[in-house]
This record gives sequence, structure tokens and C-alpha cells, in this order.
Amino acid sequence: VPSTDTMQLLYKTATSHPPLSASIFSRLAQDSKLQQMKWRQTRYRHDMYEFALLHAARDSLEATQLLPENANACLLAGECLAELRKLNDSAQYYQRAVELDPSMEQKLKNAMEKNRLSQEFMEIAKSSGFSGDTLRLALDVAA
Repeated sequence: VPSTDTMQLLYKTATSHPPLSASIFSRLAQDSKLQQMKWRQTRYRHDMYEFALLHAARDSLEATQLLPENANACLLAGECLAELRKLNDSAQYYQRAVELDPSMEQKLKNAMEKNRLSQEFMEIAKSSGFSGDTLRLALDVAA
């Protein structure tokens, strides 16, 4: 999408040179369609990623039920839940992984801190009126 300055320049060019106006409009319409197509492709890929991630989370949570004393299963569940922005649940699985295998504490320290900060950011964003796609975009940018 062209900037405001570019749009003003195109408008001035089109108004001062009427024979060019049709080709300028055509180019803008073409660029707009291309941007819309790229956005749809990106959205589709993102949705497919989240779909796969939901399945991975389901499978990892099932693994924690089948192998309740396995720290790696808890670690994987925590990672999947963190990617799905289920940060409180993720922290619980990370904590359980550390309880089962204390050597993981150093490895998970940064992930647990990132979860905590992301949760704080999310709560501030929600209280400021962000929700849905806007909140997800803000969290993706902040990460």
C-alpha cells in the first residue's frame, strides 16, 4: 500500500495529466489485488500453522497423561501451550517438568520469564481494549 505522500503525488499527477489517470488507477488497483492475495496467503499459512499446533498441543497433553513422570512430555506440552498463548497453562507444565527433572530449570528459566512477561503484556493489552486479531498481532510483534 502506497504511503500518504505517494498517494498525494499520484493524485496530483493524475489530475494534472488526465491521460495518465486511467493507467495510474489501473496500477493501484492491480497492486491492491496483489497485496490482498499476499495477505490471504499469509493468513492461510498462519491458520494452517495454528491448526497443526493445536494438534501438537493435544498430542503433547495426551503424552503427559500417559507418561505423567516424563519431564520431556511436560516440556513439550509447555512449549506447545506457550506457542498457543496459553501462558498460564504453559508455566504449569514447565514447572512440572522442573519438578520431575531439576536439571531442566536452567534451560526453562528464560522460557518461563518470557511467558511471565508475555502474560503481563497480554493483560495490559486486553485492559487497553485490544482483542482478537489485533491482540494476536501485537503479541507476535512483541515476541
